[in-house]
Amino acid sequence: METFELSRLTDFDFEAVCKDVFEEEFGIRLEIFSSGADGGVDLRHVYSDGSELIIQCKHWHRSSRAKLVDYVKKVEANKVARLNPARYILATSLTLTKDSKDKLVTALQPYVKSHSDIFGKDELDALLRKHDLVVRRHLRLWLTSASVLNSLLAKNIVTRSQALARELDQTLLTYAANPSHAQALEILETRRVCVIAGIPGIGKTTLAHILCAQYLSDGYELVEISEDAEEANRIWDDEVKQIYYYDDFLGQTTLDEKLGKNEDGRLLSLMGRVARDPHKRFILTTREYILAQAKQRYERLDRHSFDAQMCVLDLQKYTFPARASILYNHVYNSPLPASVKALFASPRVYRPIIEHRNFNPRIVAATLAEAELLSEHPDQAPEDVLANLDDPHRLWDHIVTHQLSSTDVKLLRVVFSFLADIRLKDLQNLWGLYGESLRDLKKTLSVLDGTMLKTSQRFGEIFVGFHNPSVRDYFVNLIQSDTAELVLLIDLVRFYEQFETLWLQFPVPGGGPMLPTYKECRRELEEAATTAFRAIPVDSRSRRGAPVIDFARRAWVYLEMGQDVGSSVIRNMGLEAVAENAYRMNATNRQDYTPLLSILSQDETPEGRKAFTDVVSSAIEWALGDVSDWQLINDADALLHEVQHYAPGVQVDEALETLASARYEYASSAIDDWSQPHEGPVSSAAEMKEIIDYYLTMPDPPYFPGFEVAEEAVYEIDWDHLSVFRGRRSEQADTPTWGAVKEVEHMMQTLQNTSSADSDG
Repeated sequence: METFELSRLTDFDFEAVCKDVFEEEFGIRLEIFSSGADGGVDLRHVYSDGSELIIQCKHWHRSSRAKLVDYVKKVEANKVARLNPARYILATSLTLTKDSKDKLVTALQPYVKSHSDIFGKDELDALLRKHDLVVRRHLRLWLTSASVLNSLLAKNIVTRSQALARELDQTLLTYAANPSHAQALEILETRRVCVIAGIPGIGKTTLAHILCAQYLSDGYELVEISEDAEEANRIWDDEVKQIYYYDDFLGQTTLDEKLGKNEDGRLLSLMGRVARDPHKRFILTTREYILAQAKQRYERLDRHSFDAQMCVLDLQKYTFPARASILYNHVYNSPLPASVKALFASPRVYRPIIEHRNFNPRIVAATLAEAELLSEHPDQAPEDVLANLDDPHRLWDHIVTHQLSSTDVKLLRVVFSFLADIRLKDLQNLWGLYGESLRDLKKTLSVLDGTMLKTSQRFGEIFVGFHNPSVRDYFVNLIQSDTAELVLLIDLVRFYEQFETLWLQFPVPGGGPMLPTYKECRRELEEAATTAFRAIPVDSRSRRGAPVIDFARRAWVYLEMGQDVGSSVIRNMGLEAVAENAYRMNATNRQDYTPLLSILSQDETPEGRKAFTDVVSSAIEWALGDVSDWQLINDADALLHEVQHYAPGVQVDEALETLASARYEYASSAIDDWSQPHEGPVSSAAEMKEIIDYYLTMPDPPYFPGFEVAEEAVYEIDWDHLSVFRGRRSEQADTPTWGAVKEVEHMMQTLQNTSSADSDG
């Protein structure tokens, strides 16, 4: 028999649930009254003869039956007598015994007509099972019922997804519904793939968690992707309903940390595969600016129409009640004393917060969660929230400056020096290279884990990373504003990945605003470059097999940095990387060649000209190395035209002719495939449209048997419908209505109840 965890509801949730379920049960409309002014009334119905039904809701889940009975006898009974209702009903989230019910009925007679007017948890559970529509209306209620929570862990899913399921359970406590939820759900139901985008801290991960929980409740298996799209393909099961979740799929703060060779192609292929399967769903999250960077850099992503699959979280769409609910839920579930929570019940406190120009759910959540660390005076929590909205970096700055030891801060810098999470084994090895003790590392991790750092398990191993991206954002701003902090970060470099962070994490390349500071630190950068140049990848130290050094990537990072900061030492290491025999085999995508071609084409030194010739030959070889699908052909074409721009000549002209033949052969095969009456053609509809267009633009197109059939099949697709979401813009939030203001006032005033409920139970 299904039960509901009413203890997980806020006081406001509990009143709202009671209102809805009693309206359905009695077939009447109920008024709801604000706390503090109800005089013993939470819900009321006035009959046609003027008599009243009064319902009082006591969400005393942290109390005991004995204290509830005592409170009703001493306080509530007198209120009821003054009100003199025709009928009085008491609803509580506590489980009541026969004895406690008898005592409550006796205390409240003659207004309570019988024992059936006392609703404890068991009776409310029965009503909720009877009125399923009420349950479905309250997201937190049905997503926290026992059967749903059990489903989070009942599936045979990978370990990290089980850990995610536990995170979902926590997210449900503080989630506040907003219009983006319905939009994302509609996209998932119609498109099966939803990309949730928005600014840092706006709630992308929270929304993704809620959607995952909903599909879990409908019997889907949860699969979290942490590395690349191939993980989903390995766990794909045609016989099982599955939902795939890929948080920050393009990286947390920079694009360069995430996509490997052809990963853009594999990702789009997986999205297409899910879109064609009615039993699969795919949720991805990213920051808007990172997606924009990706579309500029990766042609496949740029050509893909994300619009129909995009749910952009816009703070302007967070209504006055939605913002208030976010604040309320985090205050209610925070570790703050009840007396401090009650402070937020005043409009003078909550309105400046929810109407703040920088309102951000993550800042609100982090400030309240870390209230004990932020101040010795927790009653200053409202002021802390406002101050952190005024200056978001104040939140972490106070903790770093006043609460952490130098060893704690050093560990944070080490984690920051990698663009991605680092395995605990590798972190331990690196910590030893710094001459630090593993005992101190263990102690420091115990301090930071769960606040500024987070440990997680993947593939049977523990990884360490920042608890949320705002911590990394804090360090980016700290280092940008303090040269001494930059020097400390440079001194930590032992591996190439750390050196790359120095170049990709900050606005330096191409004459960025931090370039003068980097020039001041040229000597320190040269020492770090020398240390990192031939260092094996950090994750190779504890893996089997010979380590592989990606000299292709190192070449352009060193050449670009050497050129911009004016260091011949770093530049020469870049030229050395170009000369490595391993270079040609290790280029991951054409973006490895673009900066090299640009930099070396301007180098008039003998060694620079030789390196340029080598890169041109290598780029041509790489472009023609794999032309097995249409997108790879497009990539090769783009790279060869880049080569032609910098080094026109016979060599690249011949390569383009070879590629043209490969394109023709692939198009011929694809057209033949689409003309055949069978399921699952090799080419997607979008790709096939490109192929048809390519054929039609040929000066003297040859005859392809089946072309007309393929063309008709492709153009039967409603392409306009696929772009129905294009051009969606955020709309400015309206000034709150009087009704919205009163709704929020009632909700926030229930925070006063936490003080009495805790003190009285």
